Amino acid sequence: GIVSSLGCDPKPIFRKSGFSLAQFSDADNKIPFVTASKLLANCVTETRAEHLGLLLGQASTPSHLGIAGYLLRVAPDVNTALSSLLDFLDLHDEGGVPTLETNDKVTYLGYAIHEPYTEAIEQIYDLSVVMILNIMQGLCGKNWVPNEIFLMRQPPQDLSVYKKNLRVALHFNAEFTAVAFPSHWLENPVSFADSLLYAHLKQEAEELRATKDISLTTELRQLLRQCLMEDSCVLANIASQLGIHERTLNRRLKAEGTTFRQELEQVRYTVSQQLLSATHASLDEISLSLGYSDSTAFHHAFKRWSGISPAQWRAEKVKPSH
Repeated sequence: GIVSSLGCDPKPIFRKSGFSLAQFSDADNKIPFVTASKLLANCVTETRAEHLGLLLGQASTPSHLGIAGYLLRVAPDVNTALSSLLDFLDLHDEGGVPTLETNDKVTYLGYAIHEPYTEAIEQIYDLSVVMILNIMQGLCGKNWVPNEIFLMRQPPQDLSVYKKNLRVALHFNAEFTAVAFPSHWLENPVSFADSLLYAHLKQEAEELRATKDISLTTELRQLLRQCLMEDSCVLANIASQLGIHERTLNRRLKAEGTTFRQELEQVRYTVSQQLLSATHASLDEISLSLGYSDSTAFHHAFKRWSGISPAQWRAEKVKPSH
């Protein structure tokens, strides 16, 4: 639909990406996150539509988020709804995590990719922002208005499409992707609240999680990606969130062939690549957002991960901006 409306035949693009259109007609057909990102990247290349993520977001509804999306609609209030999103989106989305930071005045609801080798991250972040706007307006009604939007991407060539569709202060080259809004909306009751249905769906989500074989390493990466934004990636904090003792966490990670330090480094490496490729953030800004004391420590770590300096990696991987 969307690709066709942009003047391109989707069939050859899907074939090139290893898909058939029929695979997308079945809502239960799960497509790996990285594979889907490659398809999205190919669609952007063929359509030359930098705003493809915005269009996909506009065509999406909470139902596309699996059971987490259904929980959103029937939760008693906005805070409970967003907590459900944080708890259960990973049953549907294995490549990124929702993020929620709040204080007395402002709340930041966002999305963060943790899966390495993800392509088209600019479009995925655009899509996530539009989805967040749709979610919040669905929960709060038309009176809900965001304060500002932060996007982990460079400004697009055509800003007018973004200004027309998002209609709020936009901050490109941000270290995170999120929509900021007044915190008092968290207390807002949800108009379609249904306590019995919410309890039933939550139990179903918990049973689904119990039957799903999610490794501790995967859970850890998701938590680390969320905690990286809050500068709280310490072993004691993560073990507490997982509900286990630090020694137990270390022992179980060892059994899976990894360590807490290795996983933290992997998440930092993934996020640093996103920031280097998708934004103009300085090395100082990137090092601080990854929890390093200074850019020298980040420089040494990145060279250990990739074999080259972050500046060299950026120069080699990033196409010249327009």
